[in-house]
Amino acid sequence: MGKFDSLQKTKFSKRKYTYDYSKIYRKGKFATSVDYSFFENKNVDILLEANKKKKIDKNLLSLWAILDIRSYIDFDLGNTINLYFINCSKPVPIKNLQDYDYMYESARKLNLLDIKYMKSLKISSLIFKNVYLATYEIMDTNNEYRPYVLLFTIDENNNFTQFGYGYDSNDNGNIELFINSFNYPIFLTTKGYIKLPLTNSTIKLDIYNYITDIDFQKLVQKK
Repeated sequence: MGKFDSLQKTKFSKRKYTYDYSKIYRKGKFATSVDYSFFENKNVDILLEANKKKKIDKNLLSLWAILDIRSYIDFDLGNTINLYFINCSKPVPIKNLQDYDYMYESARKLNLLDIKYMKSLKISSLIFKNVYLATYEIMDTNNEYRPYVLLFTIDENNNFTQFGYGYDSNDNGNIELFINSFNYPIFLTTKGYIKLPLTNSTIKLDIYNYITDIDFQKLVQKK
């Protein structure tokens, strides 16, 4: 699979491996409160311990550990955000949607496909350092798998901070990216280019490193 194939719409799931997080997390649906950070940190420790030979970059693996178990807990609690089931970009947990009881499991859970790392990303006059692009898939109302992405950077305390998200709202293959520093969306193509609507300029994403669910599978199955 190419670096940006995960951004494409498909009839079938692209996620090849699913880990049983019930080994780590046990709460039950609609628990009143869950300390996400406790389970995220626990998963980070588990994966870093499994990565003794350091074949996978520590930051990529840590972010994977955080996001993958977070999507599992969101699924369990009904807190998943599926923007393909609402008419605006406002994040609403699926448990609050009228369609919740009728949604397929694949529409209730974000499948993390890969995380790409860029040393820097320049958009207009802004330069973002140490950028991580996490790509998920989730089923839409037509039972097709569509992309959902999150953008992160590392702050001065070495914590991951989200600064943007995106999804293909128009079903035209381009992902609308909403970045905190912009008051208008920009576009990410399935070929790995960012398009700026005001200037018609394009920016090619320079991927330095990345992790996929197959890398994750190889790591945990060697434990």
